[in-house]
Amino acid sequence: MNEHQVRDHVRKLRRFYTDVMIYGVVNLGLILIWAVSGGGYFWPIWVIIGWGIGLGIHAFSLGLIPQMTAMVPFMTSEWEDQEVRRLMETGYKHKSKEEKKEEKKEVLKDVVQAEKSAEKVIDAQKVQAVKKMTVKAPKKPKV
Repeated sequence: MNEHQVRDHVRKLRRFYTDVMIYGVVNLGLILIWAVSGGGYFWPIWVIIGWGIGLGIHAFSLGLIPQMTAMVPFMTSEWEDQEVRRLMETGYKHKSKEEKKEEKKEVLKDVVQAEKSAEKVIDAQKVQAVKKMTVKAPKKPKV
């Protein structure tokens, strides 16, 4: 990473830590309002959970939760670079809609051809089975 990228990352980290402090202060305030108003149903939990999920995703995107990258590798910037390299090495070619339609037509033709061949085989097997089942008339004895 060059200096510009590092500075950009540090700015994002500072913004995240600021968001965490605001999260703590606001939720503490909501809990105090809940307590002063007589308690009862703990409604601040919905704000805590919802906002917490957002902060968790933000933390993950900044690489602050490294264990998650093993379970969700496509969320990392390194994965994107690796995928680009892999596709470039394998000769990835983006197919147009027309190319995809032609490819599907070819596959369908192959499927229809295979079905016809299978039907011929099944018909031949049926004929063989019928031939085996036919009862031959007994030969007349020679007199």
